[in-house]
Amino acid sequence: MVIGIGIDIIEIPRVERLLEKWGESFLHRVFLPGEVAYCREKKYPAPHLAARIAVKEAVLKSFGEGWTEKIGWKDILVGRSLKGQPRVELLGKGKKLQEEMGVEKILVSLSHADNYSVASAVLCGGSGGR
Repeated sequence: MVIGIGIDIIEIPRVERLLEKWGESFLHRVFLPGEVAYCREKKYPAPHLAARIAVKEAVLKSFGEGWTEKIGWKDILVGRSLKGQPRVELLGKGKKLQEEMGVEKILVSLSHADNYSVASAVLCGGSGGR
């Protein structure tokens, strides 16, 4: 059963500007260490960082929340499966919200092109959630 869906799109140049202006402060406010390390391995990190922001925003929207006291940027870990598919793990307040809403699985998809990164998230649960 679908509990919630969310989608987000972000301009990659915007992320580049945030990196130029705020640097490490921006990275540590929004991302977990493993996310930063993964993106830094890439020749051009900005599209990968932007995609992770889009995933986090899509997950927030799928919960019907924004960036609030119930869930924040660092409560959402964006990683990859063994096959390379994007996946999300909720931590801290995000895990608590996941349990409260009966979310059993979170499906995510992301993509990026020249100037944009986009992501979608679908919350799934067997008992109906809310």
